[in-house]
Amino acid sequence: MLDVKKFISTKNLLIESQVISENKVLHILLCFDDNYALPAGIAIMSVIKNNPQQVVHFHLFTHNVSAVNRQKLCSIKSDNLLLTEYVINNQFQIDSQNTTQFPISACVRLIAPLVLKNTTNRLLYIDSDTLCKSSLDKVFNIELDNAIVAAVADLEEMQISQCSKYNIIFGSYFNSGVMLLNIDLWCQNEITQRTLQFLNNGEKFNYPDQDVLNIVVGDKRVIIEKKYNHFVALSPNRNDDATVSQDTVFIHYVTKNKPWHQPYLTNIYDNYLSNSPWCHDKLPRFENKKTSSIRQYSRLMFQQKHYLTAIRFYFYYLIKKLFK
Repeated sequence: MLDVKKFISTKNLLIESQVISENKVLHILLCFDDNYALPAGIAIMSVIKNNPQQVVHFHLFTHNVSAVNRQKLCSIKSDNLLLTEYVINNQFQIDSQNTTQFPISACVRLIAPLVLKNTTNRLLYIDSDTLCKSSLDKVFNIELDNAIVAAVADLEEMQISQCSKYNIIFGSYFNSGVMLLNIDLWCQNEITQRTLQFLNNGEKFNYPDQDVLNIVVGDKRVIIEKKYNHFVALSPNRNDDATVSQDTVFIHYVTKNKPWHQPYLTNIYDNYLSNSPWCHDKLPRFENKKTSSIRQYSRLMFQQKHYLTAIRFYFYYLIKKLFK
């Protein structure tokens, strides 16, 4: 079995709760770098708020997280919270062609089940760009049987493009943003070793960790209801997440437009942000200075009558568009 301990430089217990031994502990995994520390913290706070009586142990696999953000994570308040950090070192490597669009921290989830195999058999993975909206009771009661992963089917266009490409039954290509994992079966089927081999064999994947998970898990998957991973695409100043159904468990902000970027901040997200340790952080305007995001930000500035800013960013958009 792969020795994953070599990828972890330190293990830090950031928050230790006075957990009553007979309480059932929910184990949740997040993997992120410093750019996603803020949304990871908001995701944690949303779980806590909607599960006030439940003991939750968050396992944070981090890469290059700053001391400032680590301290903010430590300052999250809850009586039923445990926070353990696993700091990933530079020995964890993924073929660079599979980390151009996604940070290497996105692939760290692939080693976590081996690290946690003696801690729990059921592990809920959530992306940092998710927001918990209701109780997790039904999530952890999902019957896995002989399945390694329970997850929501991805969008139809993803089924069309990825299923035939990787010989997956149409409609069963799952989104890896929210996954309930059967760690025993994961380890028995050597999912970590096999997925890492795929990522480092010279082939380029459009959605690296998600593609290889779908390939390697095979038919040992359970496709669950959309409410467990409800996809939302944000438009500027629109509060698109306000229309999700009442039974939604996780909202997943699936495009490059994130609710911690200025033009896309929603009322729901701002409610958590304004009560968090990151409440005074200056929000970025957009991610990676994509031309579409710059144009949308310019439009938003026009709508808000900040005309000089709008004109400046529209010219910036034109320059990026012409010379990209």
